[in-house]
Amino acid sequence: MRLILLGPPGAGKGTQAVGIVKAFGIPHISTGDIFRKNLKEGTELGTRAKSFMDKGLLVPDQLVVEIVEDRLKEKDCEKGFLLDGFPRTLNQAKELDDVLAKMNVAMDNVVNIEVDKSILVGRAVGRRICRGCGATYHVEFNPPAKEEVCDLCGG
Repeated sequence: MRLILLGPPGAGKGTQAVGIVKAFGIPHISTGDIFRKNLKEGTELGTRAKSFMDKGLLVPDQLVVEIVEDRLKEKDCEKGFLLDGFPRTLNQAKELDDVLAKMNVAMDNVVNIEVDKSILVGRAVGRRICRGCGATYHVEFNPPAKEEVCDLCGG
């Protein structure tokens, strides 16, 4: 299964991804996770992305696509993958098409999750992300077992 989940922040992409990757045995790929991994490991792609992030700039589409392409070439993606929130722009979508064509890979489905804006605000305001490992919580819907302490890493 090769799937793209789209939708605004707080729409539930990550929540839905958990069940999908478990059911299909495929990796969950989000650009945020890829960036954090590349930054932590000090890769060439991570260093290039950091140069933009440190200036408060968005990472250019071409570099985002390169980072995703690099991830899709990993062995665990051979039987499928779930892209969470990528592509974000029409240009990224076109470049992803080119990458997939080069890899001789076709997407199975794209799902766009739509949520009323008033609900998204409440989800965004209550969201908490662990600085240590990137785990995501929500103060109302998915709080950690101990307030302000990550269940996974203790951060």
